[in-house]
This record gives sequence, structure tokens and C-alpha cells, in this order.
Amino acid sequence: MRKHIRWKMTSTVLGAIIVSGFFLLGLNFFPGDRPKLPAISDPQQSKMLEVGEELEYKVSYSFFNIGTIRMKVLGKDERDGRTFYKTSALIDSNPGLDWLVTLHIRFYSEMDGTVYSYKWIEDDSTKKETHYKIFRFDYESKKAYLESGKVLPSGERKPESSDTIAVDANCQDGLSLFYYAREHVHQKNQESVPTLIEKKQERTLINFRNKRTDADADAVDYAVDVIEFDGKADYVGIFGLTGGFRGWFSNDEASVPILARMNVLLGSIKIQLVRWNRPGWQPPKYVESSQR
Repeated sequence: MRKHIRWKMTSTVLGAIIVSGFFLLGLNFFPGDRPKLPAISDPQQSKMLEVGEELEYKVSYSFFNIGTIRMKVLGKDERDGRTFYKTSALIDSNPGLDWLVTLHIRFYSEMDGTVYSYKWIEDDSTKKETHYKIFRFDYESKKAYLESGKVLPSGERKPESSDTIAVDANCQDGLSLFYYAREHVHQKNQESVPTLIEKKQERTLINFRNKRTDADADAVDYAVDVIEFDGKADYVGIFGLTGGFRGWFSNDEASVPILARMNVLLGSIKIQLVRWNRPGWQPPKYVESSQR
């Protein structure tokens, strides 16, 4: 009995490590049920968001490879006079750890050029079934709508519950927050970013320092020119994790996350870029005397 409990706790922590690592770094829609948009006369268009971009990260604890995170910018479309970007992330535990934990989570986020979330979907799969959650934001009414349920073998989504959450500002979800940090990493200020977690609007504290430094990456044989920042998740997130994090993003217009570190129950985890596909992009090489 004690052995079973110990394994269960360990698998929960490993799952938490993989998912929390992600936070540093075609689905079913509701036709005709799009969120209302706040009035913006001249919407900003992000230069960081690049359709077709694919990023892959290795999540490690000590010497152990415990999972991968794959990020994609799937596409974009025009609605109501602005551009919307569709992004996804796939989080998978290391197949070699299937005896301990099996984790397969898909996130989808839809955001406009100002990098605020308008729709978020999570598909959480186990060996037996897949559960889903969908957030839709109606900023004009200061509300977010949550739907939860199961994905049937046919692919159809079967709703089981729904809730309405009050929001007082444009928000981030777990995936759009990743892109928001990329968009603003070259700033020098502290932000308290409204973030929707479960059924409540919370805050993610980010210290944008615009601090240029270098970082090592297994994917290249040179030091990468990066911008460092740090922050704190001022809430209890998935699997009960909360706390500080640090990130190093490429010092260029793409602001690609190169490395991230986060403290968890078992110590420190590392999330590192291992593969990428972004037209014309290579990690910038750090040169001490370069002028930017």
C-alpha cells in the first residue's frame, strides 16, 4: 500500500514538472459564437508571431529527460478588422517513464495581434479517456465562459458542466502567456499580468529586465545571445504548483525561448530548446563586443 501511494505521488510530481515547465515557455469551434471584442481603433500586429513556427523543448530534472513540449503557430485569419493567430502546444511525458506516469496534454489558444487570449482549449488524455476544457472570453461583457466534458471516441465533445467567470481585464491563458512574455521581453518594467487559471482570474508577476546575456543550448555549438527575465506565478496552478521562474529568450525580433528554469517540489527543472522550424531564423550568436 505504501509503495502504491509513493508511486502515485511521484507520478503526480513528474506530471506537475512537465506541465509547469510548459508555462514558462484543427479543433472543434463554436460557429457563430465568437467572443465580442473590445474597441481598438488600430490593433497592434505582433512581429514575433510567425505562422508555421514550430519549437520543440526537452524537459529535464537532474540527469533525467522527463518529457517534451512542442509549440506551433498553426495559422491566422481575419475577423472584425483584425488578425487572429491560432497556436497549439503538445506536452508528452517520456515514453520510457510509462511505468510511472503517462501524460499527453494538448493546449490550443487563439489570440489577436495584441497577444491577448480569446479562446483556450485543453485536451488531457489518459490511457482510458480524454477530458477537455474550453474557455471563451467576452471582454465587452467582462466575462469568460468555461465548458468542461469528455471527448468521445468519435471525436465529438460531450459537455458535462459549464461556468461563467468574471474578468476585469484582457487576460492570458496558460499558452497565450508564453507568447505574451515573448512579445514583451525587450521591455524594462514589472507587469502583473491577468491570467485565467481554472475558474478564477489570477495574476502572473513578470520582471522584464531587458538584461542581455548569453545562454548555452544543446541545439547549437555556441553561446546564444539572449534576454533574461524572471517572475512568479502568484497562484496555485496545475497539480498545486506555484512559485518563481526564470527565462532566457533570443535577443532578436523572434524572441524565441532558449532556456527556462523553475523550482518545484523535487528541486529545479530545466526546459531547453532542442529543435525549431522558423523560416530564416537561427539562434543569434553571442558576441561580447557586439552592439545592438
